[in-house]
Amino acid sequence: MPDNDLIGFLLIGLVFVLADGQILYRGGRRYLGGPDGEDGSGSLAWMVVTVFHLVSFGVLALLSVVGPRWSGSTAALVGRLGVFLLLMAVAHVLTLAVLARRRQDRIVENHFQEREAGPETHVRPGTEVVVEPAATDPAWHPAVTPVPGQDGPRPRVSPDLGNHGPYRT
Repeated sequence: MPDNDLIGFLLIGLVFVLADGQILYRGGRRYLGGPDGEDGSGSLAWMVVTVFHLVSFGVLALLSVVGPRWSGSTAALVGRLGVFLLLMAVAHVLTLAVLARRRQDRIVENHFQEREAGPETHVRPGTEVVVEPAATDPAWHPAVTPVPGQDGPRPRVSPDLGNHGPYRT
């Protein structure tokens, strides 16, 4: 690869890697923060994006020296750039998968911390302790129809869609 092609390829690749890394970092920090906008996930996003940068710069360096027959023309430069962009897209997807996994781990951890707080307990006058789920617990819905004489809400069933519905008589 002639010197001007090599420098051009490296500069273009460098700009792409830095731009994509910034997009990943800023988006990953917000994504890991969750819907309530918690802070403190910036360091994790920075570590993941640092690995993305290292891998992308390594691929860029390898593509700049591999394949000496791919040099001397504009088509060769565009070909190298295309291969680099495809490999960078794979690295981008893998980075997003890592961020999604970390977010899911955080959601599960928060759920178990809320669960460990436990349900509300009420003490009745006869020293009888009754444990009832909190009113805000979204999991407190009976899964089956109550038997006759048992308290509880009746399950809601979707209406029949005419002759095409699942409930035919």
